[in-house]
Amino acid sequence: MVEEKSYSKTLNSWYELANRTVISLQHHVTGLIPAQPGSDTWVRDCTYAIHSIWALTLAYEKLLGTGESTTLYNELKGRTIKGMRGLLYCMMQQDKKVYKFIESQSHLECLHAKYDTQTGRTAVGDNNWGHLQMDATSLFLLTLAQITSSGIVVIQSLSEVDFVQKLVQYIMFAYRTPDFGVFERGDKNNRGIRELSCCSVGLAKAALVAMRNLNLFGANGGLRSVIKVPLELSRQCSRVLQSILPRGSASKEFDSSVLSILSYPAFAVENDEVVRHCKTLLDTHLKGKYGYKRFLMDGYKTALEDKYRLHYDTGELKNFEGIECEWPLYLIYSWIDALFDDDDEEARKIRKIIDDELVVYDNDGYCNVPEFYYVPADSVEKEKRDNGSQKRLCGGKIPFIWAQSLYILAGLLHDGFITISDIDPLNRRQSSLKKPSPIVQILLVSEDETATEFAREHKLQCTQLKKSVPLTIITPGVVSKIWESLGFTLPEHSYSYAHNKVSSLRTSIIYQHQNNSYISVPEYAYRRVFYDNIDTDMFINKTIARITYLSTQWYSSGRPTLLILLNRNKLAQESFVGFLQTLKSGSYLGIQVKIVSTDVALTTSAKEQVPCFPELLCTPVGLHTTVDGDTQYWGNIPTQFFLAEITDDNLVGDLQRYEELADKWGAISSALDRHGRALPLSVKPTVEDMYIKACEVKHWYVIRHCAAILQKTHHSLCDDVTHLLVNQKQISFGSDAEEETITQPPTARDMFNFCLRHSKTSYVYFSLYQEVLMCLTQLAQKNIGIFNGILRIRLNLLISLIAREFGSNEIDSVCRQSPISIYNAIFNMLTGATETETESDIWGHRRFIDGCLNRLPNEFHQHLYKLLCASSGINIEGNVFYSFPIINEMTSGEPQFAILVENWLDKVVHPELRQLYVEIIIILAHFYPCLELNFKDKIIELEGILKNAHDCFVAESDCDTSSSLRGICHGFYSLAPSGRFGTLSYITRVVAAMGA
Repeated sequence: MVEEKSYSKTLNSWYELANRTVISLQHHVTGLIPAQPGSDTWVRDCTYAIHSIWALTLAYEKLLGTGESTTLYNELKGRTIKGMRGLLYCMMQQDKKVYKFIESQSHLECLHAKYDTQTGRTAVGDNNWGHLQMDATSLFLLTLAQITSSGIVVIQSLSEVDFVQKLVQYIMFAYRTPDFGVFERGDKNNRGIRELSCCSVGLAKAALVAMRNLNLFGANGGLRSVIKVPLELSRQCSRVLQSILPRGSASKEFDSSVLSILSYPAFAVENDEVVRHCKTLLDTHLKGKYGYKRFLMDGYKTALEDKYRLHYDTGELKNFEGIECEWPLYLIYSWIDALFDDDDEEARKIRKIIDDELVVYDNDGYCNVPEFYYVPADSVEKEKRDNGSQKRLCGGKIPFIWAQSLYILAGLLHDGFITISDIDPLNRRQSSLKKPSPIVQILLVSEDETATEFAREHKLQCTQLKKSVPLTIITPGVVSKIWESLGFTLPEHSYSYAHNKVSSLRTSIIYQHQNNSYISVPEYAYRRVFYDNIDTDMFINKTIARITYLSTQWYSSGRPTLLILLNRNKLAQESFVGFLQTLKSGSYLGIQVKIVSTDVALTTSAKEQVPCFPELLCTPVGLHTTVDGDTQYWGNIPTQFFLAEITDDNLVGDLQRYEELADKWGAISSALDRHGRALPLSVKPTVEDMYIKACEVKHWYVIRHCAAILQKTHHSLCDDVTHLLVNQKQISFGSDAEEETITQPPTARDMFNFCLRHSKTSYVYFSLYQEVLMCLTQLAQKNIGIFNGILRIRLNLLISLIAREFGSNEIDSVCRQSPISIYNAIFNMLTGATETETESDIWGHRRFIDGCLNRLPNEFHQHLYKLLCASSGINIEGNVFYSFPIINEMTSGEPQFAILVENWLDKVVHPELRQLYVEIIIILAHFYPCLELNFKDKIIELEGILKNAHDCFVAESDCDTSSSLRGICHGFYSLAPSGRFGTLSYITRVVAAMGA
C-alpha cells in the first residue's frame, strides 16, 4: 500500500503539471481556457481542458481533510464549475441562434465554435469560420451530464435549465445534419462542403442518452430541473452509426476522431464487434510511430501544403499520401481506452512510447504534448518511398491543450488516483455490453361490444375503451403537444416532426401527471390519413414491425407497451385473429411478448413524468376519425386537380347516373383526359365520397387514383425518407433525363413537390411513391441488411419491377394490388425470393432485379478502383469514368467515390445490361494483373469486351438472336455467371485474348 505522503506528492506533481500547462491559461473573469496564451477559446478544446481539471478535483476529493488537499479540492472544483459556466455563458449570449438553428438548420445560424477568451463574445463572423460543429456542443452537454452526476452542480437557475433543454433540441437532429466536423473544414478537400460526421453523430448520441432524465440541480433538484429527451433521438444516432462505420464521413474512409466515440468519452457504439473492427482498421491504416494520422491524404501542416490556401486544388491530395502528420492526441485516446479495457500491458506500452518518444520536456522537466509530428521537406521523398523510415519533427502548438488535458487525465487514471467509474459516473462504458431484450407488453383495448365479447371468449386480457380508467387513452396528437411543451417542436415547413408526428418510442410509454396516467394509441394505428391502414394484413405487418423495433431499440427502464385497438372489422379477418392467438402464446418471431391488463401495465411500463400541463391532458379526446377526416400534413398546398373555371355537365350527369364505383371512375378518368388532368371543382365532394366507398370495399385501383387526385399524403413520409437517407440510401424520382435524386433530408414541401413533379406521366405515381417509400422504410427498420449493395433506390424502376412481378409491364397491375401484396413483392425482390416464368430465365430475371435495385457485389468499388489506377478510365456506351482526378483525391472505400460510381452506372438505361458491365469490371480486376494487361494511358472499352463475349456465345450455341437488347441476345442475359458456359467463361476468354 502506498503511503499517504508519497501518494500526495505524486498527485501534487500531476497538479503542478496541470497548473503549469492548463489551469494557468484559464481566464480569471470568463473562466474560459484558450488553446494557447492570448488566443481565442475553442469550445471543444476548452471542454477537454475542463476534463483534466475535473479529474484532478475527483482525485483530491479522495484526500479531503489531509494537509492542503481541501484547499486544492475547493480551488479545482471552483475552476471546473467556472470553466463550464464560462462556456454556458458564451452559448447563452447566442440564445437566439439556438432557436434559429432549430428552425433553419443553417450553418450560418448555428452556435459559434470559438469565442473571445476575455469577453466570452464571438471571435469571428458567422461566415468566417466553419462554426457548425455538432460534436463540440454535444461534448459540452455530455461533460455537463457527467460532471453533474459526479456530484458537482454547474447549473444554478431555471433559466439555465431551460437553455440546456434547448441545447438538447439543438443537437437532436445531429444524426442527419452535415457539419464541418472535428477538423473544422468539412470534406477533406477543404472546400467548405459539410458532411455527416461519425464523430458528431456519436457524441450527440452519447449526450442525448446522458442528458435524458438528468436533474441539473443534482440530488436536491425537483421535477422542474429534469432534462427531457425523447427516446428515439439517440436510437436514430445509433442506426446512423451502424450504417456509416467504420467510415468516418463521406470523404474520409478512415478517421481517427472516431476513437473518441468508440471509447472515452462517448462510448457511443453499442456493438462490441464493431468497436473492435473499427479499432483494428484505424490501427492498420492510420497508426504510426508518432501517433495517428487524422485521415488518409490529409495535407494539414505537411511540408507540401500551401499555407496560403485554405482549400486544395483538384487532384492535389495525392501529394500528401504517405506523409500525413501523425498526432499523439489519438494515441492518448488509445491509452485511455486500454485503461478502460483493463489492459495493463497495452496501457504501459503506450505510456512508455508517449513519455519516452512523443512528449517534449521543458527546462523545468515538465512534459508537453505537441500537436503533431510532421515529415521535414528534405525527407518527404524518402518517406514516400519507405513509409515510416524518416524521423519526424514536432510541430503546431506545444503543448496542444486538447492532448495535454487528456494526457493528464490518462496519467491520473493510470496511477490510480482516480478510477474509471469516477470519470464515467453515468456508466457510458457499458453501452457496448449486450443487454437482454425487453418484454414487449401488449395492451388490448376493445372499441365495441363485439371485440369485448371476443376477448372474453378467448380469455384475452382486454380493457374497454370507455372503462380504461385509471389509465386514460390519448391520441398521438396529445403526446405531440406534451413534447412541444417541453421544447421539442418545429414549424411545419421544417425538416421533420410535422404536426402531430410522434415516434414509436414516444407512444410506447405511460405519461404521468399528478395522480393521472395516460397511454397513447400508436401513431400508425390512429389516423387513417393514408389508405394503407385499411388493409388488415398491412396493419398486422406494421404491428409486427413495431414489436420488432421495440424489442431491438428499447433502452429505457421499464417495459415498452404497445396498445392495440380491437373492433369488429379487424376481428372479421382470420389473419388478425390468428395474430392475436400468436401474441397470446407469449412469443412472436423469437421476441418475448405479453398481453397485460391495465393494472399490470401501470406497474411495469416505462413512465415519463410530465410537469404542469393539465390543460393538454384533461381535454377529452375522440379516437374515431373517418378515412377522409384528416387534414393535410404538408401545409396549405393548393390542390392541383380541381379548378373552379372548369365546367363539365356531362361528367356531373354521369356521376349522378352511375352507381357502380368502376363506372364512376370511368367517367372521372375520361374527364381528366378531356381537361388535361383537371376536374371541375364542383365534383371534388363526389371524388372524396368515391374514395371513402372504395376504402370500404377495398377497391385498390380506385383508392389509389382517388388518393392521387385528392393528394392524400402520409404524415410520416418525410421521416420515412430521412430514415433511408441516414442509412446511406439515396432516393431518386422520375426517369431518364428528368430523374431527380434526394441526398439530403427533405422538408415536407419538398417531398410534396417531388411526388407531384414526377407524377406527370401518370398521376397515380403520387400515391405509389408514398406507398413504396413506406414499405421500404418498414423493411429497413426490420433488417437494413437486405439493402446491402444498394446505394440509390430508383423509385420508377422499382415500381416497374413490381409491375413485372405481377405479370405485367403496366402500372395498372400495381394499382390493383393490396398494400400488403406490394410490400411482399418488394421484400421478395430485396431478398432474392422472387419467382420467374421459366427455370431457364432465372439469371436473366436476377440480373434485371439487381439492375433495377442498383445492387452491386461486395468489394465492387475496390475492383473498379484498381482498374482506374491501372488505366486512364473506363468507357461504357460513350460515358467515360476518368481516373483523374478521382484516384488522386479519393480512396476506394469513400462514400463519395461510391456516389460517383453510381452516377456513372445509372447512365446505362437497361438494368440487365448494367449488371453485365458490373460482371466484366469484376473479372477484369481479377485477371488483368496475372495476364499482364497494360492499360496505362488507355481507356478500357467495356462495350467492346461485352460484344466479343456475346459473339463467342452465339458462335457456340443455337441461341435465337432475333430478340436482343443493345445487340446482346436474350439467351446471353439468361446465362448463369459461373460454369463452363457461363458469362464469366466467355468474358474471361475475351479478356485473356486481350493479353495475347
